[in-house]
Amino acid sequence: MEEPFLFGKLVDPIEDAGFKLIFGRETVSEELIKDLLNSIFANDPLLSNIAEVTFINTEKPHENAGGRGLRYDIRCVTSTGHHFIVEMQKAEQRHFLERCIYYLSRDFAEQGYKGKDKTNKHWDFSLMPVVGVFFCNFPVRELSAKPVVQARLLDVEDHQPIGDYVRYVFIQLPCFKKGEKECATLIEQWIYNIKNMGQMQNVAFKEQREIFAYLDSVANVAALSPSERNTYEAALMRARDYNAQLKTAREKSWESGRKEGRKEGRKEGRKEGMQQGRQEEKILIVRNMAALHMPLSLIAQTVQLTEEEVERILRN
Repeated sequence: MEEPFLFGKLVDPIEDAGFKLIFGRETVSEELIKDLLNSIFANDPLLSNIAEVTFINTEKPHENAGGRGLRYDIRCVTSTGHHFIVEMQKAEQRHFLERCIYYLSRDFAEQGYKGKDKTNKHWDFSLMPVVGVFFCNFPVRELSAKPVVQARLLDVEDHQPIGDYVRYVFIQLPCFKKGEKECATLIEQWIYNIKNMGQMQNVAFKEQREIFAYLDSVANVAALSPSERNTYEAALMRARDYNAQLKTAREKSWESGRKEGRKEGRKEGRKEGMQQGRQEEKILIVRNMAALHMPLSLIAQTVQLTEEEVERILRN
């Protein structure tokens, strides 16, 4: 099989489609996601001994007919009884933390949605713990500049945990500065690979740990099935088109500003041109997010429009 021309030898996990190909394929990815989660919670007695991982449905329909549903990157339940939601967020967006809360809240809501427990009796508000792991290809402005930030419910005075029902883990890839030779722990090695695989020919540390040798085989583009390879290639093309469109919108705003500046004064012209460019950029963002089946409410929040304005853009 000849090498693909659109990408490198390894699938890039920072791309949404690449992340799912590596960590979200049944019968292929269970050992990878299990090892990744165990490395993140290596020092946590409740979460560090995951023996099995079972993938569960990543699609959540909207509660109301006609509403938009929700699609997770990876959703699984482990032998510890915890529900895990694992996401890759490539680009910064407004209200990102609120979105993370919403994702976990939907999982909780589904557990009691029908008002019955597993024995088909009246539900008594018992909940399975839910853990959200969010890989961020940007520093989250509300968080401290650390590679790994973990959060949970705590007593505000003595900082003692309150229950074990909800956990958040934010892995900020730009905040991870270590080189390959500096990575000593398993979680550091995982983060290094996830951050850099898109530019690597081989997965790092595969001579030291069997799991990374397996990662190397799973992430090899040449080993993908034709349909998987087509899906990945199409996703990369969409991402590159999206970036090119944003760049064009910004260039148009600058050019419009220059033209108007010659007529009515540089300052006012640039302002109007940039406003026009920002509107064009919002339209592109709306259409691309809709193509990825993102919720209407999330799209509206991201571009700071009403849901009616977003629907009007999509209709046109």
